[in-house]
This record gives sequence, structure tokens and C-alpha cells, in this order.
Amino acid sequence: MRKWLVAHEAVLIVLAAVVFVRIPTLFEPYWYGDEGIYLTIGRAMRSGMELYREVHDNKPPLLYVVAAIASGREFWFKFILLLWNLATVGIFWNLALKWFKKMAPAVWSTVVFALLTSIPLIEGNVVNAELFFLLFTVGAMSIAYSEGNLVVAGTLLGLGGLFKTPALIEAAVWPLVWLFSKDRKWFSKSWRWGVGVAIPIVLATIYFGMRGTLPEFLTAAGVKLIPYVASWKVDLPIIGTLMGRAGVLAVWLLVSWLVRKQLSKNGLILAIWWGMGLFAALLSGRPYPHYLLQLVPVVSLALGMATWGTVLGKQSQQEYFRWFNPQVPVNYAISKKIMEGSTPDDKIFVWGDEPMIYAISKRLPAVRFTVKYHIKEFGAEKEVMDKLTSEPPRYIISFGKEEELPGLLGLFEEKYLVEEPGIYRRWKE
Repeated sequence: MRKWLVAHEAVLIVLAAVVFVRIPTLFEPYWYGDEGIYLTIGRAMRSGMELYREVHDNKPPLLYVVAAIASGREFWFKFILLLWNLATVGIFWNLALKWFKKMAPAVWSTVVFALLTSIPLIEGNVVNAELFFLLFTVGAMSIAYSEGNLVVAGTLLGLGGLFKTPALIEAAVWPLVWLFSKDRKWFSKSWRWGVGVAIPIVLATIYFGMRGTLPEFLTAAGVKLIPYVASWKVDLPIIGTLMGRAGVLAVWLLVSWLVRKQLSKNGLILAIWWGMGLFAALLSGRPYPHYLLQLVPVVSLALGMATWGTVLGKQSQQEYFRWFNPQVPVNYAISKKIMEGSTPDDKIFVWGDEPMIYAISKRLPAVRFTVKYHIKEFGAEKEVMDKLTSEPPRYIISFGKEEELPGLLGLFEEKYLVEEPGIYRRWKE
């Protein structure tokens, strides 16, 4: 027992802090409008009234079930949330340990998560569906991250969707991660994941069908969602409409796809999770702070990586760079060589797909293309070699396969010295 307590000391302190912060909320008056809706419906359900037919709201059923368990009373509703939040923090702690494989950043991320889900900043102190479905979305993420049972993981996410529909948008995260990673088992994994997500939804549909309230359930929890999210327009360019926000998401996912090779596994997951989570949080366009609770897990992990990594000095710059992509420290080292051996007016050429070298070294490209795949796409090999031959740049950086650019090897032999493997400096005009 003592050994277990020592091993879990950090998370136990965090959980104790959560209890300390939440205890005052147990004695608050009935003041928050949405809580009033949930408690009223919960009390009505306990009295035998049929959900959706005799008493109505526009969310899936599980939040009202919790309110019914609380007997429609504020104290017990908040007490259930306190216990629920403790469980959610514990599950996030489990995910953070898997994510970082180190105690310190896992603790830091968990502190951020516990804080944001407990304080008034984004309404973590009041009862809303987001605080309940986070337990299921984080649990699903944890299982999928460790390559556990995907049907179980999907089922958890589906249960989250029965608290609030936007949770289901995160069902796209892992299929996109597997697709972008070119996982050979993409289809079978996505199938099992999808089956799991569908199980709670199908069971809920059958239940309300047997109760004779299926049309009302589908209308409240599904059909009415579309006009609800589309009806609110904000006077902002692009993101002011649902279609605009969908377009921004599509662009974000496209960029994530294009830079996928430069991202680590965790970086790719965060990019996709952030995109889907932000779209879900802003789905309706309404300015309610508690919608942002859906983003707390990904924000907490990102802050844990960034803050603990370099700001607190627990990770070297090289390790921090390497987290984004193993190639990053290499690019910085190459750029340093270039800056030491050239002037800002000198141009360089990178034969490869690492355009960041131009940006880091603050040197302009010697040709109009910045990446190898553009040269090959446009069949511009001759154009590029003609330019390099007539105006040889100060440095040429090659990542191999020089034979794919006919004449490059000959240019190296004629006018360049090998400073380091892959780094060629012009010695002859």
C-alpha cells in the first residue's frame, strides 16, 4: 500500500486539489440556467414523464439520466460531477503517462487538465455535458493510443456522444491518424473503431424505439442539430458560418496531410485531434465558454510537451526539436553551417524536401522551386540544372538520389567541395 501511494503521490495530490476546488460548488444556489433545465428534466423523469415526448431538450439522454439520479437536486448533481471529474482526471493521467513515458511532463499536463476542467475560466465549475463526455473521449483516446481493444475504445466514444453529439466528431481522429500514417491495417482498425462507436447509438435508438419515442429522440438529438448549428451566424469572415468553419477544418487537415512526414506520431495525433476538437467546439458558432472544454485534453498535452520541454529546462533543445521531427535538429545544424560559410546575399539550393533550411538559414533559393517534389512534378529538372550551372549557388544541400537530377553530380565534381556529407560548398566560380 505504501509503495502504491508513493508511486501515485503526484496524481493523488492533484485529485485532492480538485476536491478542494469543487467543494464550494456543492453549496452554490440554483443559478445557472442550463443546470436548471437538466435538473427539471431529471426530476420529471423520476416522476414518470417520458423524455422527449412529455419533457423536452435538445441533447442526447445521458445527461438527463445523471440529473435524474441526482433526484433533480443541485447538491447531488454537483457531487456526482465532483466524483466524475476525479475519474476523468485519473483517466487523463493514464493517457499522459503513456503519451510522455515520463513522470514530470505527465504530472504537468494533468495539473493543467485538472485546473481547466475545474475553474470558472471556461465554466469548468458548472454542470455541462462536456465535463461528462470528456471521461469517455479521453478514455477512448488512451485505449487507441496504446493500441488496445478498438471496439471498446469506440464504444466509449459512442457513450460520450450520448451526452452531447459534438463528442462524436472526434470519432474521425483515429481513422485520419491511421490514414495519414499509411497504416496497412487502416480499414480493419477503422471498422472496429466504427462498430464500437455505433454500439451505444444503436442501443439508444432501439431503446427509444421500444418506448415509442424514437421520432422525438431522433428529432431532439439528431435531426434538429443541423438547423441548430447552422442558424447562428457571427459577423466574422469565413468562420462566421458553419460552411466557413468546415472549410477551415478541411484546409487544416490538408496541411496536416502535407506535413505529416515532418511530424512525430504524437505531433500528428495532436494536429488532427486539435482540428476535429476545435471544429466540434465551434460547431454551433455560439459564444459559450464551456464548449471549449472539449479542447482541454489536447491543449493540456500540448502545453505539457512545450512547457516542460524547454521553458522549464527539463529537455535539451535538441530533444525538443527532435520531438517535432528527427530531421529538425539536422536542418538546424545544416543551416548553421550555411550561415557560417556564406553571406545573406548568397543563394543556396536544397535537393530534397526540406524547405525549412531556406527559412532557418535566411538564404534565398537559387531556383524558383523550394522542394524536390515540385521539381519532379513539373518536370523541371533541365530548367533547374541550367540555372544551377549558369549561376552556381554558394551551397548545395543534397539528401541523396542525385542521379534523379541529371548533371548534379558533374556540377559537384567541377565546382564544389564536400564540407560534410550532403553539404557542398562552391570553391570555383
